[in-house]
Order: sequence, then C-alpha cells, then structure tokens
Amino acid sequence: MIKILKSIKNLVSPSYWAEKIGNKSGLYNKAKNSRLRRWVDNLDPTAWLLWQLIVGAIFFIFIELLLNQIGMTILPWK
Repeated sequence: MIKILKSIKNLVSPSYWAEKIGNKSGLYNKAKNSRLRRWVDNLDPTAWLLWQLIVGAIFFIFIELLLNQIGMTILPWK
C-alpha cells in the first residue's frame, strides 16, 4: 500500500519530474561544469554580492515587464 501511495505522490510532484528530466538529459552535469558557474564560484564575496544584485534586478525587471503585458504587477505601490 505504501509503495502505491509513494508512486502516486511521485506522479503529481513537479520536483520528482524535474529531478528525473535533469538527470536523464544531463542538464545538471552541464550546469555544474559550465564556464559561467566556474567564474561565479571564483568571485570574491563582494563581487559575488554585486553579481547577485545585478542579475536579480534584471530578472525582476524582466518579470515585471512580462506581467505588465497581461495587466498584472509584482510591485505593491503600483
């Protein structure tokens, strides 16, 4: 009975499928061995913080622009 319940849980779990697809396609290994990953891992803490802030800001601006296209926003004051 527990085996059946675990298989049902796996069928509806997005993380199960993401893990399965990532391992099968080799995307996890590609991400681990990418040049960008090695470069970011070698940054000093101050440069790493700036990298995170800049990339995060670009990501949120992009998401905000996409949401504005459909009449939504993530900004609380808009």
